[in-house]
Amino acid sequence: MANTYDITVKLTELASKYLVKLTLLVGLLLSMLACSQAPTQQPLSTQRLVAESIIDGQLASDGTLAVTLGRSRTLSLWALPSHKLMHQWNDQDFSTSLYLTALSGNNRLLLTAGKQQLTLFDVNSGDLLLTWQAQGFDSSATISCIALNQTGSIVLIGMNEGSVIVVNRNSQTLSMFKLHDAEVNHLEFAAQSDQVLSAGNDGHAVLWHTLDGQVIRDFSLPQRITSISFDAANHRLFIADALDNNQVIDPQTQQQVSSLTYQERYRYFRQALFVDQGSGLITATSKQAITHWDVKTGKALNHWNISAFNLGSTVMAMTQVSSDELITLSSDGTVEHWAL
Repeated sequence: MANTYDITVKLTELASKYLVKLTLLVGLLLSMLACSQAPTQQPLSTQRLVAESIIDGQLASDGTLAVTLGRSRTLSLWALPSHKLMHQWNDQDFSTSLYLTALSGNNRLLLTAGKQQLTLFDVNSGDLLLTWQAQGFDSSATISCIALNQTGSIVLIGMNEGSVIVVNRNSQTLSMFKLHDAEVNHLEFAAQSDQVLSAGNDGHAVLWHTLDGQVIRDFSLPQRITSISFDAANHRLFIADALDNNQVIDPQTQQQVSSLTYQERYRYFRQALFVDQGSGLITATSKQAITHWDVKTGKALNHWNISAFNLGSTVMAMTQVSSDELITLSSDGTVEHWAL
């Protein structure tokens, strides 16, 4: 029978052997992780527009305008890239507190919303054009998101009980459709103004007709939709939910093209934007991180962090202004330019 000394030596040798293997395995994993990480980069320029945090903000698709709605309820319209203040309205200018903003595709109209009231402004003059109340199927329902089409002739109003109101300013008609079973959190026009993509906390992203509310396509994920991007010209749709689920889909065939590959669990995408004619995708997390993805492979090309001036800084809006440049607007009211 082996003595205590022999047993101790053998156990020590065995432990050392497996410790070496474990160390090599950890080293290999760290090396693989380092190789898989995309390179980081710095912004081309950084300009903070306001000294306070903002509760909502917009960027014109061509990068010529920015809208900031501060926590003091100060609404400001800025010219880019000069960062010149064009118009500003204070909380006293409105009969109700504002929470949401939207720009028309042609940059001529600015829409704002409180819990139930909407106000429409002329971008060039700053004049108030129209104010009205919105009411869903439930009279106590509140506005959860808003959108304007290219000319601003059609207004979309998402409600927290799942309905969407369509206002046609030209024909002075109003329609209301129950498209979701929970709060509507995203509204976006397709290339044709008679088609809309809506998403909600019910986990559904629905493509439908504005004329009659008829559903064209219905896509779903297990949890509430947190970010979405629609590229109708190149037949790409990205949806992500509050957990690890995400998909890049061809909305015509309803087939999955790819999904984003990453190692972190429970990554929460707050914003998403197709770039490079649908071959690339930009995502922003609930924190400061932004990632540029290859849509075909689902792999990260590069990543960076926005400049943070407060705890919890995140991306509010982003747009591609050229083939090699992206603009972001953060919750700090900061506009940054990035090379793609």
